[in-house]
Amino acid sequence: MKRVMIGGFSHETNTFNPVPTELEAFRHEARYGSQVVSPAAPGCVGGFVTAMAEADAGLELVGSVYAAAPPGGSVTDAAFAAISAILLETLEREPVDAVYLDLHGAMVTESETDGEGALLERVRQRVGPGVPIAVTLDMHATLTPLMVRNADLVSVYRCYPHTDLAERGREVARLLCRTLRGEVRPVTALAKPPLLIGPPLNVLPQDLPMGLTYERARHLERTLPGVLLACPAQGFMQQDVPAAGVGVVVTADADRALAQRVADELGDLLFAHRREYWVRLPAAGEAVRLALRSVPPVSIADGGDNIGAGTPGDGTALLGEILRQGVDSAFVQLWDPEATARATAAGVGAVVTLDVGGKSHALYGPPVRLTGRVSRVSDPSQPVAAARLEVGGVTLLLTAVAVGPNTLDLPHALGIRPETYRLTVCKGGFAFRVSYPPSIYRYVLSATPGFSSTDLSTFPYRQIRRPLYPLDEI
Repeated sequence: MKRVMIGGFSHETNTFNPVPTELEAFRHEARYGSQVVSPAAPGCVGGFVTAMAEADAGLELVGSVYAAAPPGGSVTDAAFAAISAILLETLEREPVDAVYLDLHGAMVTESETDGEGALLERVRQRVGPGVPIAVTLDMHATLTPLMVRNADLVSVYRCYPHTDLAERGREVARLLCRTLRGEVRPVTALAKPPLLIGPPLNVLPQDLPMGLTYERARHLERTLPGVLLACPAQGFMQQDVPAAGVGVVVTADADRALAQRVADELGDLLFAHRREYWVRLPAAGEAVRLALRSVPPVSIADGGDNIGAGTPGDGTALLGEILRQGVDSAFVQLWDPEATARATAAGVGAVVTLDVGGKSHALYGPPVRLTGRVSRVSDPSQPVAAARLEVGGVTLLLTAVAVGPNTLDLPHALGIRPETYRLTVCKGGFAFRVSYPPSIYRYVLSATPGFSSTDLSTFPYRQIRRPLYPLDEI
């Protein structure tokens, strides 16, 4: 019987966010042992476990740990060491024939600019060269030579918003089964064109020009003998690390030269369209004016305060413009524990004057002073403390914990239906479109200030390679 260890360690690190990500942040979404190998596990792991069960190949799945934290600042060395130790201790205790890890691909720690590469290297040292290691990565992984050198199978999300996680898990499971049966001998290769991109620029894989690279990758997988996986990764441009930027990882059957040729071709195609990704985005004032001229409802992507890219969620640029322009119908959600507590203490029906948002960093301020009526507060049993304020036609949802727009659970719990407002501020790039679907909403993308800004001149890059487009004209 073949034994496969399953684990995961996920964090998207924004190195320009000065607040470190501590071990406690990973404990909210941590599973251990049998919890990891449950078919009911979410995302890639659930797809992997389900496909392994369907294979009925006499496989035994060994659960280790799966830990994830919301995007944010660099992971502390203590957190990285603690979670890595569980994975490595499992391998020390349990002899295995293969390893599957669900990672993000853009983890940076206090001491490691390549968190996943460092982890995979330690796993490789523990299991030796003959044990295949399969990995799933986020579309915004910062691919590195160390990661690719220590992984035999690498699959990267292909959909944005990321709706294909279970399929990526099933994909690597099927290939790992073939590897264990001796049908294929996977090898990997990496291409790293000198290019920085990211949301909310023109980077959706279903649109042009990005779609050309993704379509070509799928075509090569289907038609070129020996190519097992061909995976572009857009990288995470809010990182000051040597490997920053896009990448392509290709897995081939026993032919590394083939894998490298395909990776290089796809990398060249990505780079050839570099100027088309970098579209001009409107600043906050113009974005609100554009939204008001559109057929409602409209979602405005708050580009510089994208919680999914490791920002605090308290930026006031768009709220300030909504109030300044006298918008009569809008929904805005802000992270502000202090204002949330004050509104909650005042109680439903109270009229309060508060300074909201803009307290985490100068880039996200100044706070906005407003007077509103408290119409709802969260139930104490709910996981997130929140308060709903009505400020004229503007509904403001204040939260004690930063909650991204990728789910509407919290607004709905407070009686808020975003589709009934003329416009909504979404502190995200594109991923929120699952909750704000194009069948209902129109979209405006905005260039607001912050840790996820598309104005790269605001970031003090020191470790990235040069030249690198668009920082350099190449």
